[in-house]
Order: sequence, then structure tokens, then C-alpha cells
Amino acid sequence: MKYSFIAGSKGRIVLALVMLCSASSALAIDTPAYSVMNSDFFGFDSPVTVGFKSTAESASNLTALDYHDEDLDGLFNAHDVGRYDLSGTLPATATVPDGAAGDLIGEYRYATLGSVYALAAGTQSVLADHASAGDGYRYSNAPPTTLTVNPMISIGDNASLYSYGPMLVFPAASIGYDLYATPNMRLYPVPEPETYALLLVGLGLIGFTLSNKKA
Repeated sequence: MKYSFIAGSKGRIVLALVMLCSASSALAIDTPAYSVMNSDFFGFDSPVTVGFKSTAESASNLTALDYHDEDLDGLFNAHDVGRYDLSGTLPATATVPDGAAGDLIGEYRYATLGSVYALAAGTQSVLADHASAGDGYRYSNAPPTTLTVNPMISIGDNASLYSYGPMLVFPAASIGYDLYATPNMRLYPVPEPETYALLLVGLGLIGFTLSNKKA
């Protein structure tokens, strides 16, 4: 009879499950770039692009772009949302549909990108959306706003940017707010090589144990 926890088949299965769970937590689902509490709402204005500048603190993948749904009951209009680089190039964009068609997560309705967009660590970018009457936009300074930022990015003071106009453009003007809290994005971390190693070893242990049982 084998008493070794690791050497026995049950021990190998347990060890494999631990490895798989560790790998699964590292291969996490996407999460919002930030959340806010007590921000201010402006419900009517001329059509305007609002956004903010952020820095990628670690490598991540951008999967979806979001627009704030003030009353959580759908949007009056469809809204273009985009992630610009600092040169004004728009490599990632999506349109959040009107009504309740966009998936609601928290206070944001999101549109999934056609393909995942990679953000390299240290990259600065501007997240922006085109706001219009009815849906309005949120703006804030922290404090009194409570801003919780995903550790994959950072948002500095006075990061807000805007530009008036009939369509989504690179916002170039600043009025001193810390954040226009209307656009959001969903990110998931780029797994480290060790994560894949854990996954492969865990699957290998399970396969080895099952093949031994058949033998």
C-alpha cells in the first residue's frame, strides 16, 4: 500500500487539480479598466468626444469597449468608443448599440471587439467615446469621487480629454477633470510562461494517472 500523498494516484490527481486551478486563476476572464462612485452626470450637451489618458502597467489584452448606462435601462443612441494611441491613431474601436442590446456589466454596456488587441506594458493611450444628448456623460475628480483602477493600468491626475464634434475623434482639449467616466474597456492579463507550464504539467499528471489505471 502506498502512503505517499504525491506518489499515489489520488495524490497526483490532487496535485494536478491544484496546478490547473492555479493556471486557471492566472488565465482570468476580462475585467473593467476602472470603476467609480459619486461621479457627476451631465445629461445634455452638444455632441462631444470625451475620454482620458492611461498607461498600461503590465501587458494585457483589450477585449471589449464600454459606454456608461446611467439608468441601467438601455441607451438612447448607439455610441462609438475607441482606444487611441497618443499620435491619434485608432487601432481599436467598436460601437455600443442603442437600447439594451449591449451586454450590461456593472453600469456599463459593452461591445466585444472583433479581435483581441494587445497592450504592451508602458504603452500610453487614450480611451474615448462619442457622447450625445439623452445618454450624456460622467465626469469626476478624485476626491470626492472614489476611483478604483484595475492594476493593469494607471490613470493620472487631470487625465480627462475632450473635443466637440459630430463624430468620434481624438480628444485633444483638457478642462482639468481627473476622468470622464463614460468610456470603459475590458482587459485580461497576458499569462506568464509559468502559467502555461503549470497547465501542461497538470494535464500531463492527469493523463499519466489515467493511463496507469487502465494498465
